[in-house]
Amino acid sequence: MNILIIDDQKFIRETLKADIHRYLAEDDIHIYEASNGNQGIELLMALDVSLDLVIIDLKMEQGDGIAVINMLATTPRWLTVPIAVISSSDKRTLELVDCIIHTLRLNLVGVFAKPVNASDILTPLLATEAEDSEPDNQANRRHRHANINVQQLLKDEQLILCYQPKINLTTQEIMGFEVLSRLCDRHHGYIYPDAFLPLINQQGLNSVFTRMVISQALQCWLRQPLLAKYSLSINITADDLTCDELIEYIIESSRNHDGIRLMLELTESQEIINQDRVLNSIARLIINNIDISLDDFGKSYSTYDRLDAIPFKEIKIDKSFVSDMDINHQHYLIVESTIALAQKMHVKVVAEGVETAAIAAILTALGCDVAQGYLYSPPIEGRYLIDWIGQYQGELMHAQ
Repeated sequence: MNILIIDDQKFIRETLKADIHRYLAEDDIHIYEASNGNQGIELLMALDVSLDLVIIDLKMEQGDGIAVINMLATTPRWLTVPIAVISSSDKRTLELVDCIIHTLRLNLVGVFAKPVNASDILTPLLATEAEDSEPDNQANRRHRHANINVQQLLKDEQLILCYQPKINLTTQEIMGFEVLSRLCDRHHGYIYPDAFLPLINQQGLNSVFTRMVISQALQCWLRQPLLAKYSLSINITADDLTCDELIEYIIESSRNHDGIRLMLELTESQEIINQDRVLNSIARLIINNIDISLDDFGKSYSTYDRLDAIPFKEIKIDKSFVSDMDINHQHYLIVESTIALAQKMHVKVVAEGVETAAIAAILTALGCDVAQGYLYSPPIEGRYLIDWIGQYQGELMHAQ
């Protein structure tokens, strides 16, 4: 096992090294050291071996831990290396760093407050390695699917759409469905968005992909007239909104199928670069009776700027805040304030990631309008939608 420790305190490095050797009880352990962030970056660039773990201190002179993290995020070779962050910073700072690393899609073992024992780091690391051996693990899927030919799969129409219901928390009635995409490959089976969306972005296929999703979803609604009573929500990125051809296609499709209530969920979590162009496209969509939803509310630093500039029909609270709000007071406060803000702005609010009845009850008490998550259903393939709706409505009537 190869491990790199980056910490400006020699005592910490020596303690961790001794703990690692005791915990692993292996002869084949190689531990590399760096006394600051700059030295750690230089070592990472020079190493000709793979690493099984990088332990990074946050507060260091001559290059802090964030600099190292940013380097790892921009170096393909190190994108999947397990990272453990250690620091004496306060809890809120550690939570912020945790969020940053997840946003960068790095392989985070955990963020640990000092003093920390090697066992605190190695136990979740070894557990994660065991999970990675499972075929359905997301990180493992991303690695296995790194070389898939997404362009060919799209050309071969190997796109499969699933639909997750959006449920009125007061009445428990189905309000609509969000479209979630999968690709299907005969060698890899289902390929999930976390694996193929980065490849689509890299190859500039965003607007082509979004057009295919919209076309297929509309066809699903047309083939099954019973679905017309439910809204159809489709994800769209800021990049999509800069493609004039795609905007024309969406508007024309909506006009041709005016019986379908189409909503576009703006999923871009980074700064909108072409702000004027994006706002122009959104204005055109809205005046053509296509509603816009703000997805992943609270995750982007520019969220409030967008809320001020764009007349969204609904706000979707990201599942990272919702799923544990019954035990995470900070997340509870974020959800509570978001719902209160939405109510004052007369905007519908949707909570994603609702997995338990306890969470649903809290959301209902706070005045949340709609819930979405595994408590109600996982994403459903289009061919099973009518059957699922019948089953759900039957259970709802029986419960009443």
